Order: sequence, then C-alpha cells, then structure tokens
Amino acid sequence: MKRLPFVAVVLTMAGLLPFLFGACCIVFFSSGVPVPNLLMAFVFYGAVTLSFWGAVQWGLALDPSPSIITAGADRMDVFRLLLGVLPALAGWLAAYLAFAWQPVAGVAALAAAVPILALVEREGWRRGALPSGYMGLRWIATAVMECCLVVVLLARAF
Repeated sequence: MKRLPFVAVVLTMAGLLPFLFGACCIVFFSSGVPVPNLLMAFVFYGAVTLSFWGAVQWGLALDPSPSIITAGADRMDVFRLLLGVLPALAGWLAAYLAFAWQPVAGVAALAAAVPILALVEREGWRRGALPSGYMGLRWIATAVMECCLVVVLLARAF
C-alpha cells in the first residue's frame, strides 16, 4: 500500500490558502473589490476544489497498477468513476446558484457538499479503498474549508 507523499500534505495545505484568504477578505476587510465578486471567486474556487477531490477517485480507478487491491475491484472502479463525477456536478451546481441566483446560495451548496463528500470517502477509506494517511489529510482540509464556508455564510446571510 502506498504511503501518502509529503508533497501531497504541503500542496493540500497550500490549496487551502485561497479559502482562508477569501474568507478573511469577505468577512473582515473592506476592499476595493465588491463583496459579490469576492463571493463569486470564493464559490468558484470551492467548485474547482470539489472537482479536484472527485478527480482523486478517477486517479485511483484508472491507475494501471493499483496500490490497493480489494475484492470486487472492477465494481469498486465503476463506483469510483461515478463518485468522481458527483463532486464536479455539485461544484457546478454551487457555481450556477451563485451566478444565476445569489452568491450566498453557492456558498450554502458548497457548505453542504463538502462534508457529504468527506463522509462518503470515509466509508471508502474504512473499506480499504484509499491510501493510508489520506483521510487524516482529507479531514483537515474539510474542516478548514467548512469553517471558511460557514463563517462566510454566517457573515453574509445575516
């Protein structure tokens, strides 16, 4: 079983910086950029992040030499491919809601989608379908992202 590379940890933490920066700008600073534009950028980055997390499943399903061999691997690969598409669709829905209706609606959609995806991946991890160390890193990223989403949601909804 492959171990999670250290560079994956570093890049995951670096990938959270736009969320932290975006949330701080939306909540604390009065910048020259109107808040709806910041909210749109925040939602779009969230949509891209969800798509990336879905792509992780595609990478595992399409790996020619899988690091984790499980019984029913073909069925698992089909499930991974389906699971890989759903986060992208959820991200698109969040972006659409932000664009067509209100940016806060996109933030709310992301705030719902992020923990749901983490819980689904946790179930796969419990069955041995994800590398060791992945869920620990995933929970940290989920917690930071969800905190940013909830803070922005509370700051803009009330």
